[in-house]
Amino acid sequence: MRFALLITVLAVTGLARAQSDAAPVRLSGVETGEAVTRLEAVGESRAQRSVTLYPESTGIVTAIEFDAGDSVNAGETLITLDAEAERNEVARTRAELRDARRRLARYEPGIDDGTFSPTTIDDARRAVELARLALERARIERDDRRRLAPFDGHTGMTDIEVGQRVDPDTAITTMDDRTALTVRFRLAGQYLGQLAPGDNVTLSAWAHPQAAVTGTIQRVDSRIDTASGTFRVEARIGNQRDRFRPGMRFRVSTELAGPTYPRIPATSLQWGDNGPYIWVVRDGRAERLGVSLIARQSDHVLVEGELDTDDSVVSEGAQRMRPGIEVRVIDPAELDDYPALEATRDAPAQ
Repeated sequence: MRFALLITVLAVTGLARAQSDAAPVRLSGVETGEAVTRLEAVGESRAQRSVTLYPESTGIVTAIEFDAGDSVNAGETLITLDAEAERNEVARTRAELRDARRRLARYEPGIDDGTFSPTTIDDARRAVELARLALERARIERDDRRRLAPFDGHTGMTDIEVGQRVDPDTAITTMDDRTALTVRFRLAGQYLGQLAPGDNVTLSAWAHPQAAVTGTIQRVDSRIDTASGTFRVEARIGNQRDRFRPGMRFRVSTELAGPTYPRIPATSLQWGDNGPYIWVVRDGRAERLGVSLIARQSDHVLVEGELDTDDSVVSEGAQRMRPGIEVRVIDPAELDDYPALEATRDAPAQ
């Protein structure tokens, strides 16, 4: 009886010792993740429509009907030039057209009785048409004495004054439609073909770094500049709240998805004389596996090596590992006894 009890005690003691000899570890599964390339650039914004306005003709400014920053609608008058001569010309050509029409009305009944020849009638009709064209031209010249807003937008500053003589080469002001902005930036030539119209980018103005907005790529240049090795990209952002202005600098960023790699906890990655490696548990025993570090993603890393999603890697307890050593998986409730280890540079395993 005592002998049987002794055998039982020895067996239990041996089992406990075998379990205590096994290295306690915590295992993590292998996931997959994409290697992401983050691109950043600096761009400058432009209004979706922007023009510099000039007078249509030469004359003296009689009225300026806008101020810097005004919101104006298409067709509103911005400046007026003296137009007395043009109004007189409209009145004169209108009178000539009226006379030509009366003359034609008097001649046309005489066609049937031969009072007037066909040539006379044709001349009268031609006189009416010429008078009509002269009146139309006079009206255009009169209307050109006013400069109208070509679209809805905001006016800029002006240097002209009432009483100043201007001509078609004198800039009146600028005008911008900034309900949307175009941000132009440059990227390294190696990324040409990896961005396309419709892709999204994130933009934040230097003046409002916390107010990041999403823009949509509108155009991508078809060639790389030989001097800088870059290509141009244009992105469009909405500006209905009118927070941004043309000429603002923006920080532009986007991410390009790359190949897929195994993704493991950062604590699984160890460093030796030959570079990074990890410990993989297969059939209950540890195997050292050399890997290449591709990228860090928060508390995980992407690696390249002979690793499958069915594998389990040692994420805690790696300092106890040796090739072929038996491991014991720690229950999460026991983790207080085995604090997490940071990935540090270890000497190569013996």
